[in-house]
This record gives sequence, C-alpha cells and structure tokens, in this order.
Amino acid sequence: MTESYRKGEYVRYSCNGVCLVDDIRMTSLSRKDSPKEFYILKPVSNPSSTIFVPTGSPALVAKMARLPTREELDQLILSTKDEHLPWVDDRKVRLANFQAIIKACNLRELLCLISCIYQRKQALLRAGKKLGVSDETILQRAEDLVEDQVAFVLQVKGDQVKTYLREKLHP
Repeated sequence: MTESYRKGEYVRYSCNGVCLVDDIRMTSLSRKDSPKEFYILKPVSNPSSTIFVPTGSPALVAKMARLPTREELDQLILSTKDEHLPWVDDRKVRLANFQAIIKACNLRELLCLISCIYQRKQALLRAGKKLGVSDETILQRAEDLVEDQVAFVLQVKGDQVKTYLREKLHP
C-alpha cells in the first residue's frame, strides 16, 4: 500500500529535494490521456517548477517521503554516528554503490555516505594526497541533498547545516 499525502504538506521527492504538496487533483497531461489524480508538487528550491506524481503509481509515490521532525532528525543523525560504509577500492564498483545511494536519496544512507567519503578524504590529506574528482563530486552532491532536507526541517540557512551535523556527531 502506498502512502497518502495531504495538500499543504512538505515532502521530499526523490532527489528533487523538499517539495510542497501544492494540490491533489484530477488532470490530463495530454489530450489523449483520460484524467488521473496527481499530487502537484512545488520544489521549495525552485517554486516555478512543478512535478506531477500520479497517485495511482506506487513506484512514483514511493519516491515521496515525509520529512522528519526535528527530534526524529536528531535521532537519525545520532544513530549514524557509529555506522560506517566500507570503502570499496574498485573505483567503478564504489561509484556505482555511491550513485545508487544518491539516487535513493535516503537521509540515513546519505549521512553514512558523507561520513565514509569524509573519513577517506581526511586519511588521504594526512598522507599528502587528494580525494579523486568523482568521489569529491559524489560527496558534494550528497552534502547538497542532506543540506536541503536538514536546513528545511531545522529552519536554518544551508551553510549552518554542516556545523549542526558536526556538533551532533562530535560534541
């Protein structure tokens, strides 16, 4: 059974970030189609954009998720403190794994991904080396996705998220 959402509720939709459920209505996306019920989503980061999610499509509705409360967010952050993703030496396999996490856009997995890459980056820096460009790109994308959700839940500016996470994970 798929989750149902209400008009006026904020959700995360896939990697589009935080969205407002602006409306739930019957509409046709083309003249050929018969009207279907859709969630009409407005991304907070781009309110001029509109995402139509058919309520009758379990696969597309499954890409929607409720945002955690502040308390749930804190618990989630703390629960990832000692959870580590293993570093995979094979670059292609590692990037495929990382991209799957990015695509799923699960906050817990994203936090673990950031921690994994950050730890590797610190180890490389201590050895006088740099993180590879593809890993750096994945890290930036994961940080952006986490920042979007966490900043919205906490009602803070995006640049305050890293400080908040550091304070929670390393008091």
